[in-house]
Amino acid sequence: GSVTSFIVQYMKINWDLLGELTLGIFSVINAGSLFLMYLTTNIWACYTSYLVFKACYMFLITVATFQIAVTLSVERYALVFGFNNFMALLIQTILTAVVVDSRGLGLDIATQFLIYGSYFAVIAGIFFIRSICTLLSRKCK
Repeated sequence: GSVTSFIVQYMKINWDLLGELTLGIFSVINAGSLFLMYLTTNIWACYTSYLVFKACYMFLITVATFQIAVTLSVERYALVFGFNNFMALLIQTILTAVVVDSRGLGLDIATQFLIYGSYFAVIAGIFFIRSICTLLSRKCK
């Protein structure tokens, strides 16, 4: 994960134009990794899938943080990133309470991979829709 985060600084990509598309592609890879962990019983495939997932996830976090940071003034960093972390923890807590906790659905491990893979697939769809809108608006200009 740290290697992929480090590599981002050397990538020559127009993040304003292709940022959401990149986030969508890596979200699809994450969803695929989680779906593979759901479908397989091979421990090595699961370990490999987890490594791919973690590397892509760290890349996603780095790119998303960069995308947000370029549009902010320095005075607003703490407010925006504090709020983003709060919302991420809130969503994580809700998902954990619903999916994992025995008072919620209390799903088995394999089904949890299916739920989280679906979550990343929905996020990928949102990024792809946003990237199509961005690309079309740039083309129309």
